[in-house]
Amino acid sequence: MQSTTGKGSHAKRAHGGADVARSRARPRQDERRSRTSARAGSEERERFFSLSLDLLCVAGTDGRFKDLNPRWEQVLGYSLDELMSRPFLDFVHPDDRAPTIAAVETLGKGEAIVCFTNRYRHKDGHYILLEWSSSAVPERQVVYALARDVTEREAISAARRAAEERLQHLLLSSRVVLYAAKASNDFAPTFISNNVAGQLGYGIRELLTPGSWVERIHPEDRERFAAGRAALLEDGTHSCEYRIRHKEGNYRWIHDDSRVVRDAESNAVEVVGSWQDMTERHESEQLIRRQSAALLELSTPLIPISDEILVMPLIGVVDSRRAGQVLEMLLNGIVQRSARVAILDITGVGVVDTKVADTFMRIARAVQLVGTSFILSGIRPDVAQALASLGADLKGLTTHSTLQAAIRQAMMQGGSGVAAR
Repeated sequence: MQSTTGKGSHAKRAHGGADVARSRARPRQDERRSRTSARAGSEERERFFSLSLDLLCVAGTDGRFKDLNPRWEQVLGYSLDELMSRPFLDFVHPDDRAPTIAAVETLGKGEAIVCFTNRYRHKDGHYILLEWSSSAVPERQVVYALARDVTEREAISAARRAAEERLQHLLLSSRVVLYAAKASNDFAPTFISNNVAGQLGYGIRELLTPGSWVERIHPEDRERFAAGRAALLEDGTHSCEYRIRHKEGNYRWIHDDSRVVRDAESNAVEVVGSWQDMTERHESEQLIRRQSAALLELSTPLIPISDEILVMPLIGVVDSRRAGQVLEMLLNGIVQRSARVAILDITGVGVVDTKVADTFMRIARAVQLVGTSFILSGIRPDVAQALASLGADLKGLTTHSTLQAAIRQAMMQGGSGVAAR
């Protein structure tokens, strides 16, 4: 019969053998798992390389592609074999070859390149703008690069730049200054177009300083400006004119047209508007007013023929506006000279209808109310008919057919108090 000790030794030897077998099998399993994992990783990298929407490549510093992903075929139209069969400079735009060679030399020194652009010829002849990010392993003379087609992006950017340049050109050529301001009580400008320097002499920074615009407004116009800004916030739009001090010290008339920009909740976001120099218009209007006043004096001259007798000869058309001017000048002259007799001669008035005749009657009554005798001269038959058709009370109104007769009577009325000239 076998002893218990012998049985135990046999079991230990069997168990130890199993451990040895397992320890020998484990490295083989780890190796298989490692190979499986490596294959999976390689497949993922290959899948990433093949499916990438960017253009991926491996190139040599000798100027040839070594490996390309399929995206190159889609972007440039060549097959991968065609692209790798020739030096890549053959596909580069002639104007971009020198910068490309310089970039490759930089990569050969171990320096990475980001955002380098050059143009590659498509198979149908047009050029595609590519943007590159590249790095190299100089000791292996290999370049790893990623490129993107930025043709459309650059076209959009170029169009935007052209539009901005065109806008700046239009603004610099325009007399209208565009601006934006805070929708708050101070209305501090936040943007002013560059052409403000040509209009007012200031640089943009000078006018963007808080309070700089208001402090340059003419003192007499500031209250009206403030009232206009309050109306702007209430109504949403506003237009006004005021004077602003030019950098040289003189004042310019500005037409300010503005509106409030609101968000979806109707909150005031900012104010946008335009300034236009209206100085020439104001100066022209002043000139017209001065010329009109001069013409009025010529068309309604007030002639003192003695200390107490005034004569106003009228020539041309008499409308309601001119009638008011005649009455104003005549009454002012009577008061200033203390005239006792006023003669209104209408010999030179071409047409006297009932409306004009009524105007003469009103002038006569106004003159008589200030205690001055009134004589109407130059009464032609058609004028007499117009006066008669009014049915007006002509009592107290002295009329004569000629100015000479009217002056003669005025001299007689003046008596010894008239010192004839």
